[in-house]
Amino acid sequence: MKATVNVQEHILIWNDATLHIIDVRHIDIQAGECVPPYLFPTSAFLYVTHGSATLLLDGNKHAAKGFYILHGGKGTRLDIILTDESFHYYLILYKASLPQTGKQHTLRHMDQSLPFHLQYGFIPLHPAILYELAERMLGEWLVEGRLERLHTKTLFYQFVYELLRQMDQQQVSIVRPNLSSQLTRYLQEHYAEPLTRESLARTFHYSVPYLSKHFRRETGASIIDYLIRIRMNRAEVLLQQTDLSLQEIAASVGYADVSYFIRMFKKQTGVTPKQFKDKSLEAARSSHRPIIRLRSSLVPRRLRRYIDIRDDNHYQYGEKGDLQMYRSKLPVGITLLLCLTLLLSACSGPTNTNGRTALSPTVGTESNANNSGNAAIGNTTGSSEMVTYSAVNGEVQIPKNPQRIVMVAGAFTGHLLALGLKPVGTGDESFNNYTEGILDDVVNIGNDVPYERIMELQPDLIVVWNDSATIENLSKIAPTVAVEYGVPLREQLMDFGKMTGREEQAKAWIAEWDAKIAEYKPLVKQAVGDRTVSIFDSGSAKELYAYGSFGRGGDIIYGEFGLKAPPIIQKEAIDSGQGWAKLSLELLPEFAGDYIFISGWTGDQNAASVFEGSIWDNLPAVQNNHVYRENSRGFVFSDPISLEAQLKFVVDSLAKTE
Repeated sequence: MKATVNVQEHILIWNDATLHIIDVRHIDIQAGECVPPYLFPTSAFLYVTHGSATLLLDGNKHAAKGFYILHGGKGTRLDIILTDESFHYYLILYKASLPQTGKQHTLRHMDQSLPFHLQYGFIPLHPAILYELAERMLGEWLVEGRLERLHTKTLFYQFVYELLRQMDQQQVSIVRPNLSSQLTRYLQEHYAEPLTRESLARTFHYSVPYLSKHFRRETGASIIDYLIRIRMNRAEVLLQQTDLSLQEIAASVGYADVSYFIRMFKKQTGVTPKQFKDKSLEAARSSHRPIIRLRSSLVPRRLRRYIDIRDDNHYQYGEKGDLQMYRSKLPVGITLLLCLTLLLSACSGPTNTNGRTALSPTVGTESNANNSGNAAIGNTTGSSEMVTYSAVNGEVQIPKNPQRIVMVAGAFTGHLLALGLKPVGTGDESFNNYTEGILDDVVNIGNDVPYERIMELQPDLIVVWNDSATIENLSKIAPTVAVEYGVPLREQLMDFGKMTGREEQAKAWIAEWDAKIAEYKPLVKQAVGDRTVSIFDSGSAKELYAYGSFGRGGDIIYGEFGLKAPPIIQKEAIDSGQGWAKLSLELLPEFAGDYIFISGWTGDQNAASVFEGSIWDNLPAVQNNHVYRENSRGFVFSDPISLEAQLKFVVDSLAKTE
């Protein structure tokens, strides 16, 4: 989407911004050099000083020659294709933030109209001024003194001022980038690598929750589900058009374990790879279509394209001028520590009733994706009895009554708490107002997957989101079970009951929950009647989101109580199965129900700027004082503990109305 820069608006934003210079470099590229693609770790200016090249910003082509200037936001992909013997340019990396006030946006959640995120390129009318400023910035930056760093920032402000002045004169066109488009293209090009949500977050320099939430909002699918679809589509092509073995095909689409690949393929297509291949061959013969074959070599190998060269990818910005490599592998130190732990256990550990040491499985070897290798360290409960559990990631051998559970998928910790269990460690999202005082002695493992910290907790069971690479690594520490969001409450809780040997506790909680719903539903229905209810949170001051049964009380309001949503929310957020719908502020009256609930935690700190002004003030719900705000972080979740708190809030809000 192209538009002309509104320089006057940008001047106001730049004037309010707090700026940090991250790095200033001058880079020389000679003909014949391999130039890997580069993801901007922060916002960046690129200023050409010599030579020519075709520059691609997220696929948008720029014919760059001397004094050409480019700008891109964080996560922008830069590809350089030389068209001259050499190519020299300045690269200025900076980070900008805005004050946390009700009238401002926050950079963290990326309002694409902010100047720091936009893409543009042009040759300025007066390039010498910009060239001199860039040269002086580099000279001051290389000195690394405090006074020189301050001078670098001063020069950068002058650089931006001069740039805006010339952009205004030349009516430069801009492109608003789309994070989801950047991510989908990256997945399509790197699907054969061991990608995880964590590695993608590091690559794009966003937090895991934000990246996942943004991608689901824009595409309606989780990152991992989208990646799996790409991999399976590629596998189908290879099965149809090659004679590669299943091991080779599995490896070429990102799966080291062929048995796990087969299960995933069948789950996605309904047939095994062999059945799919046989059907394809039969169809080809019946239609007399030629089949193109790629013969397999004697040594298994990966099918590689230029973009699959692993050393050219997963780089991220570290110290000044460095591009650090990242691979989604279990760190070598942790692997060695695991092996040492097992070696010591084999020498001195107690034996079980079968005469084997309690920690006998070999963790250092490649584990099966179904965890059937019993890879576990620290099953300290004294019970060695294992049972087979049917999880999202296949049949998993787990302890019959696990006691030391690590919840990497922290949004599901409430399921354990409802069964009378506490994890030994859980993700950061578990700690909110609803669990205050309950998890005081539980270790907060954060938002990432800290393998070493998890190993120190000596888990006998790990619960994680459905991410094959993460599952593979965690399975080397303890039996690992994957869970997925969107499973109905009662079904999900019964699954946790089977997983932990507490099915009776799960049934008891469900019976108590059903009794509460039966008690409160008539009261709420009588108070609300046929009037409509909306659930909102904000994305920026120009758009917000309406929700169906997607946390935020929606499971109770629309699910348990069966209250009515405005027709457009019913269609876009509920009947669509997506769970949410994005709308602009101008459409707010169409989405707004007679009662409005507002989620106070989405990571956006400026919700107040949306819920004010004449459009908001004229809504019937606002005028009738039927607006209810819940600020707890737990309001976004759908686990039993969160739902119990949400139930009280919803009933207290609605049943007291006339």
